[in-house]
Amino acid sequence: MGKKLRVVNIGISSFYDALTVQDCEAVQIDWRPPVKISDEMNRLVELTTVGELAAKIDEANEAAADMIIQADPAWVDVLPAGEVVEGLDDYVVTHSGPPIAFEDMVMLHQRGMVSACLFEGWAKTEEEALELIHSGKIKMISALDTNTVGAGTGIITKNVAMIVTKDRNSGKIAATFPAEGIVYQGGFCGWGLYSEGIAENLRHMREYLLPPMAEMVRKKGGLQTKPILAESMSMGDENHTRQSAADLLFEHQITLDMMQLDYPKEQIFASMKYIIETPRFFHCFGQGASRAAMLGNVGREYSTMVTAVCGNGVEFGIKIAAMGDEWFTAPAPMMEGKYTSAKYTIDDQIPWCGDSCVVECAGLGGLAAAASPIVCNLRGMKLKDAIAQTREMEKICIKKNYNYPVPNLDFDFLPVGIDARKVLKTGIAPILHGGMFNKEGGLIGAGMARVPMECFEKAMRAFVAKYGAEV
Repeated sequence: MGKKLRVVNIGISSFYDALTVQDCEAVQIDWRPPVKISDEMNRLVELTTVGELAAKIDEANEAAADMIIQADPAWVDVLPAGEVVEGLDDYVVTHSGPPIAFEDMVMLHQRGMVSACLFEGWAKTEEEALELIHSGKIKMISALDTNTVGAGTGIITKNVAMIVTKDRNSGKIAATFPAEGIVYQGGFCGWGLYSEGIAENLRHMREYLLPPMAEMVRKKGGLQTKPILAESMSMGDENHTRQSAADLLFEHQITLDMMQLDYPKEQIFASMKYIIETPRFFHCFGQGASRAAMLGNVGREYSTMVTAVCGNGVEFGIKIAAMGDEWFTAPAPMMEGKYTSAKYTIDDQIPWCGDSCVVECAGLGGLAAAASPIVCNLRGMKLKDAIAQTREMEKICIKKNYNYPVPNLDFDFLPVGIDARKVLKTGIAPILHGGMFNKEGGLIGAGMARVPMECFEKAMRAFVAKYGAEV
């Protein structure tokens, strides 16, 4: 009696949150029942982990992970999406997540498709846009079936301005959509919102704010992004949910070059103000670097490394290197985290939506939790829990990335290269960090989710069907 209560909470983090609010000393353990895989999966995993086939897989996975580690991503240009995104012609719109029909989309994607038609001038009214979509004239494609990334809703059309990243090691080029600033943050390409004001902001970005940046980076001959990623990881970023340090490092890199441009000073000021005042501006560069590295591994024979993870609010999908652009899908998971306001509940939230978790494929985000315990605190986790999360992810990864030593790991390196075999063998699903979306549009929180195991089971069946004759 009279002693302060001390509690160890195992499992559901909301119980932990309730305890801490009541000033109770509590420890959160992220435990879940062990995943029991079927006898079929055990057999398939065994086929890929012993013998001659296993040796070929190990060699391919080693090369795939090395391509990520040795990548030299650089920001090289700003171009209209139609000039840099593969297959993005008139009447073509990308979306985030695996391929999906318009009728099956969540409202955010459906509204985004309508907004794309209005933005491009293919339709004058919402009614005309819907008629155009239902006629079949609008082609809807998954962003991750091209060389871009569908962050958020991933609605991109040919006249949207894009950040162009080139992996100077592999030659692969990826395009990513820049953040939309603080006034119209998360417009139809981001958070599923649209208005004429948002559309005008997109035009303003393309025609006024981004041209000085494009000229600056061309004059520089490109800006390396990996050094920024590496240094920011030692400063508290995991480079998915948090880019506070990366933003500052990026601004430091470009400020003097921007000041020396032969543009009106008012325009340069506006461009710099846009960069500085936009939270997580560097996020698009991390996505571009990650996507470019993944593109170099698409179709790598025998490799079981994951090259894409994403959701569309209905389904979640992955790709693995050896299976090229084949999708392996399952119902999209709900995220666990904290809402921006007490007025929001899980009833307001849609399942995982967005492609930005491509950064997890490259060893950032959820795999780098130890670098940024403040992000893990969104789930009620402490530093030791963040470290434990990264150590858990090591068990399903191919190698460690010597580019990213982390102080909280005693300068050990972060894991990289998710191996589908190890996921199934250990029963450990990859952890993804990201934002939570409102059913009505807009960001309402941040947290995490695990990739559904069903995705990996389907991928393993397809892989063994392709290479099993060699066993």
